Amino acid sequence: MKLDHKRTVLVGLAFFSICAFWQMYDNIIPLILTHTFQLDETVCGAIMAADNVLALFLLPFFGALSDRTSTRIGRRRPFILGGTACAVVLMNLLPLFDNGYAATGEKGKLVLFVVALGLLLVAMGTYRSPAVALMPDVTPKPLRSRANAIINLMGAVGGITYLLTAALLYPNSKTAGVQHVNYQPLFVAVSLLMAAAV
Repeated sequence: MKLDHKRTVLVGLAFFSICAFWQMYDNIIPLILTHTFQLDETVCGAIMAADNVLALFLLPFFGALSDRTSTRIGRRRPFILGGTACAVVLMNLLPLFDNGYAATGEKGKLVLFVVALGLLLVAMGTYRSPAVALMPDVTPKPLRSRANAIINLMGAVGGITYLLTAALLYPNSKTAGVQHVNYQPLFVAVSLLMAAAV
């Protein structure tokens, strides 16, 4: 019995995209909430905690739902493809509302930002459990610990790829003292990374 490394790496690309997204989310969203929208730390913290609250309900639900799903492309892929597609669209709306608010100060842009952010968290929640469950689906039980190590490595590579991308697009010399930072290129880069990975 031998681990299929190529297939395991391909399965790990879903986790790669998930980790790249969450690294960006945890780094950039608090900056937008506090710098652009001028929200205090309590409100910002509540918004940032929403993903953990949603995860309590979404991850078990969509994991169980994918267990019972049967399609031509498998049990997990519809959730991975659909969730990623929705996430890619929704995440690119966020910098539009951010930039719009910075330019006009319209409160409606904050509402739209929060709504889009909530929908984005739901989209990410739809495919996280199915993506993680895909590895055991295609890996014999005695080889799963080795496969899991590869999956985790792919996640780490996703996080590192984001950090390198952010460092290239936004060096300190470019952002220091700037009143408003346009994060649209970073969101586009990460969404393209996610789409390519899937």
